Amino acid sequence: MTQESVSLTVGVISLLVAVAATWIARSSLSQAERVADRDQKDWKQRKWFDLYFKADEAYDDLDRFQILSPSWNAQQLEWEWNELMRAMRGVHKMAVVFPKNPVIDALLSSTAVFNDQQQAISKDRLSGLFEAVEGVRKKALLNADIL
Repeated sequence: MTQESVSLTVGVISLLVAVAATWIARSSLSQAERVADRDQKDWKQRKWFDLYFKADEAYDDLDRFQILSPSWNAQQLEWEWNELMRAMRGVHKMAVVFPKNPVIDALLSSTAVFNDQQQAISKDRLSGLFEAVEGVRKKALLNADIL
């Protein structure tokens, strides 16, 4: 065996190793991209679910306020009013960081600042909030692939 044939053999082996390494690297990159895409979709869905959970709590709080407010004394009514406004502000804190879209717009408008307690007992307000929460729920639905 001559030195040239040894060099050629080493060169061919090096080329084959480099090709194999490139194939493994591409395969790893492809798998990492799929995992990253799946994780990003999962994260987005979890954020929608978190917003849905918070919005649904606000809906329940508004419903409770409408049902029970006639039986409260002035001091209790004021305290419950403040708690209701705290719930609405909590929804706003989460919703305002989402990109502008019709679902978020509907949620923000349905939980917008109440000028007085009369607006809080409006059935239209409760209905609007229900529809907005339903829009968020649809965005938060679990991906069927994971079930």
